[in-house]
Amino acid sequence: MLLSFRPHHQFIDDVTDGYIVGTFLDTLDMDEISSTPSHAPVFSLMNDMEKTDWVLCAAKTVVETLGICNFGTVNQMRENLQALDLDDSQMDAMKNNNLFECALCGKTYTKSGWFKKHLEKKHRWKFCSVQNMDADLNPVQSFLLMSLLLRDTCNAYQMGDGNRIVRNAYMEWLYASAVKHYKYKLWLWRMISYIIAILDTQDSFEYKWNMTVNLKGGIQNNIPNDNCVEIQVHNIKSQLNTQGANKSFESAKLICMTTQVVDGIKDQFMKTTKTVKSRSTRPSVDKTRDVTAIVKVLGQKGQVKDLKWESFSKFKEPLHCISSTDLHDWIKNQKRIAYFLM
Repeated sequence: MLLSFRPHHQFIDDVTDGYIVGTFLDTLDMDEISSTPSHAPVFSLMNDMEKTDWVLCAAKTVVETLGICNFGTVNQMRENLQALDLDDSQMDAMKNNNLFECALCGKTYTKSGWFKKHLEKKHRWKFCSVQNMDADLNPVQSFLLMSLLLRDTCNAYQMGDGNRIVRNAYMEWLYASAVKHYKYKLWLWRMISYIIAILDTQDSFEYKWNMTVNLKGGIQNNIPNDNCVEIQVHNIKSQLNTQGANKSFESAKLICMTTQVVDGIKDQFMKTTKTVKSRSTRPSVDKTRDVTAIVKVLGQKGQVKDLKWESFSKFKEPLHCISSTDLHDWIKNQKRIAYFLM
């Protein structure tokens, strides 16, 4: 988010670009990047709109070839959660004053589990049986889906695009649930809940479109609000440490109240005196060499869409690790907590 250099992130980007370029070459029957496509249009005879349409069509073909947009697991999970919600709504309809009263025989229960067993044994009720999720997703497809989700989320924060941030949060919440990243899972859940359920229309709109802040100006220089807070805390600690043994609660309070003001005065002086700001961002790197090498390795294995790695033979798609029943119980618990706190 802060555009700092991270080798592992750069490697993921390069591998993702390699798969995309390799698949594009396969669709045009090209052996390497420098080859001439056999059935490509003449771009010099096309206007900008026609060029854009051709690129979008090519991107759609690449996505379909790789099978990235295979959301069968998510759809099946949605159906399971909807069925479990229907069972709960039927049981809640027979709940009165914290007691479950059977509509058929009038017997009462205090626990939902006992009441559910009573309906199953005495009245032959059939509750939802969660279906097992199909686990036939290729590891390459799973990697590309998560990599492109990461790339789009980073770009959404840099552009301050609240719609994309919230849209991607749904998938990120599922992945956080799958890998048991509970803190991030809870944070995403509360962000989504505030936007779609808790806040009114105006507050929800303001929350969605004020998740980022721009400290440098210009396009694609936004950062998340929590990163801005981290930067501010770092500046406060740096100024406080300069006081040595003289630092106190009052001095810390004064620094917290004046840090942004001092920074604003400094920026204004630099503009007035036309002082050039020191650049701390890294120069852009040409990734052509790295991507070309990755495409060459992929090309030696055959068609990219059919590529499978033996080292990932035991790979299990993260979303298949999610239990629909456990996830449904977790959501119910969060709703119960929200009910008591609000």
